[in-house]
Amino acid sequence: MLNTTHLYRIRPVQQLDAPALATAVRAYELDTSFANHGVWAGVSNLVEQAYLYYAAQGRQDVLDEHNYALYMMLPQHRNTIGLKYACLTDTASMTEKTRNFPLDRAYRLINGAVGLIRAWKAEVGADEQWALLIRNFHGAGHLASRFVTELARRLTIGSRITVCIESPTMPDTVALPLAASGLALAPETGFLPLIRLAPQDDAPPVAEGLTYEDLYGAGMAEWERLYIPLLRYYRNRGDGLNTARVAMRALCVHNHYGFYYEASTFVDTVLPWLEQLVGGDEAARWDYIGNIFQGLVTTGQEQRALDVVEKYALPYLTQHVLQAKLHYLLAMVHLRYLKEQNVPLSHRHIELALHHLQLAEGDIPDEQFAFLNVFINNGLAFVRVRQGRPEDALMLCQQGFLYLTDMLGDDVHKLHRSVLLYNSAQVLSALGQQEDALHYYYRSMEMDPYYSEYYNESGNILQRLGRHDEALAMYSLAARYSAPYAEVYFNKGACHAQLGQWDAAVACLRTSLELNPQQPEACLLLGEAFDMLERRREAQAAYSAAIELDQRHVAARVNRAVNHYAHGDLPAALADMDRVLELEPMVASHYANRAEIYKALQLRDITAMRQYQEAA
Repeated sequence: MLNTTHLYRIRPVQQLDAPALATAVRAYELDTSFANHGVWAGVSNLVEQAYLYYAAQGRQDVLDEHNYALYMMLPQHRNTIGLKYACLTDTASMTEKTRNFPLDRAYRLINGAVGLIRAWKAEVGADEQWALLIRNFHGAGHLASRFVTELARRLTIGSRITVCIESPTMPDTVALPLAASGLALAPETGFLPLIRLAPQDDAPPVAEGLTYEDLYGAGMAEWERLYIPLLRYYRNRGDGLNTARVAMRALCVHNHYGFYYEASTFVDTVLPWLEQLVGGDEAARWDYIGNIFQGLVTTGQEQRALDVVEKYALPYLTQHVLQAKLHYLLAMVHLRYLKEQNVPLSHRHIELALHHLQLAEGDIPDEQFAFLNVFINNGLAFVRVRQGRPEDALMLCQQGFLYLTDMLGDDVHKLHRSVLLYNSAQVLSALGQQEDALHYYYRSMEMDPYYSEYYNESGNILQRLGRHDEALAMYSLAARYSAPYAEVYFNKGACHAQLGQWDAAVACLRTSLELNPQQPEACLLLGEAFDMLERRREAQAAYSAAIELDQRHVAARVNRAVNHYAHGDLPAALADMDRVLELEPMVASHYANRAEIYKALQLRDITAMRQYQEAA
């Protein structure tokens, strides 16, 4: 049970000085209710304690390392924190924001926050037993619940942190699966018990006097801060229309920041009131439907997203410019989002989009026409790639960049022009023109210097070209410019392995597996690194983890068989090779390996026979 004498209630946050942080045995109570506290409910309160500690200590190195997560999770401190490596997707707004954040970008924030909490715990209470009491977990949003489970998976074993979850929907004790590989954490058991505690009524107060009109012209930051009490106010009054108005704003805010699961939770509140919300304003209708679509399609609800567009947008839009945007969106649905993709239908929608855009020329500003022309043709380039016409796709990207720059100059639509350069790089790489691809990656970096993926992907090209030192430099920049993600550490680990830098490879691969344990190829490569370091037991664990994740993983079984053979465990080696031949019965080298095992077994039997004959 929790020692309530040392229960620091995170809401309201208490200002604690460094000595108290360093000596107290602590139990933190976190309310993770999305409805009451938003996306980072409970999470931001815990993260804030770590931030205040490091800020008081003047530890700018730690604050810089976790800058992105801190900036996104602590809006009340943004003016002080600042965004150190803001990419164009962070800073672009309105029509300039032509690329949304990927879904996993929010998961990277969680990785950063977990790393910050680990560093804080190690520094101020390495020998203390801490407890986190998670209240209203059943009402947590997608990201807050993911943070809790990731924190439990990564920090509870060996960090002396107990995670206690209160939820009326959970049994008294539940089991949270840990990393399938267990390589980075080396757990003694595969499960962590989470203790259910009695729920408590702890509803926050309702804001008084705040209305939708008060915030009508407010920016994203103000809506982010105040939509929760305003939404509660209208719900409590039973005012469905104003509830929908606020919910629509909340949906847009969460889409803007890339919190798509949270955005999608407002769809059912908005749709019944859509006609009253938009009236006869087609532009507003398109804006609302576009945001609803984004929240749904990014969270795996592709068919519902398409249904919403076809029901609430397609029959109502008459303006040619909006029909152009609509058909572009439908093209992307059939080309990218639906599980059963339809390239011909996507191509037809792109053609309709370009047709309606031509009809809109003269009715919209020249600058808007120029941008939409290039934007839609970029979609056509994507179609050309899927049609097996990469040269045509490359030409469209390159011509679009030159046209847009010539029409609008260097400072307008920088984000989209950087995307055109990036798309050119990807096409060139697919065509095998790696040096030319690197040239376009470097131009993308010049325009958008803090977009991590440019560095990670160019690092992969450099690694394939054998320019390993340059690749490692790129991976280091990719890691610096983003909250942590598994891919960059896997790629960096592979590069170290190519150079025979096995200890560095192990460190990177362990980090990658800690961030995402569902990587059989990372487990395989880690096993190979351990083999090279003659750490047999750890190599065996890595190969076994790869096989656990993918029962048909031939390379992992072959490597494990070779490892068993080298250390004299011939029956285990034979069992692995028997399974390999079941999976791949037409590979000569597999039979050669098994024959060697049989020879060794035969030699062992012959040696034993002679020993017993001599003894007799």
